[in-house]
Amino acid sequence: MKKNVLILAAALALAACGGNAQRKAATADSQETVAAAPDMHTAETSLDYLGTYEGTLPAADCPGIQTTLTLNPDSTYELHLKYIDRDAEFDETGVFTVKENLLTLAQLDDGSEEYYKIEENRLRMLDAEKQPVTGALAENYVLQKNK
Repeated sequence: MKKNVLILAAALALAACGGNAQRKAATADSQETVAAAPDMHTAETSLDYLGTYEGTLPAADCPGIQTTLTLNPDSTYELHLKYIDRDAEFDETGVFTVKENLLTLAQLDDGSEEYYKIEENRLRMLDAEKQPVTGALAENYVLQKNK
């Protein structure tokens, strides 16, 4: 009789351990599913791109263009350009849209568009084909967010 009780106890212990292993496997499978979920974070779903950005963009006929771009909560923008070593300043206003990480500025006066890639606390100016500028001056086409 003692043998039967010991065998029964051993069988129950093994069954309990086996059930726990199955639960662990099921938990690991569900964690894999969670880990495989795509990252849905884009600039479009985040509000951190609003604000004022500044920098000096390269220019062909002067040392650079001091640039200040403000993105307002109502989807309007204000752009101020000051040419260094020249007596020339320009202001532009318009509306902007954000799709994924692409910022599009549409000027109110003539409807022309400019493109920027939204990055962490900065905007990278893009060319007319919506591609980053390449070459030796590529890092100069960035506006940093004011804190």
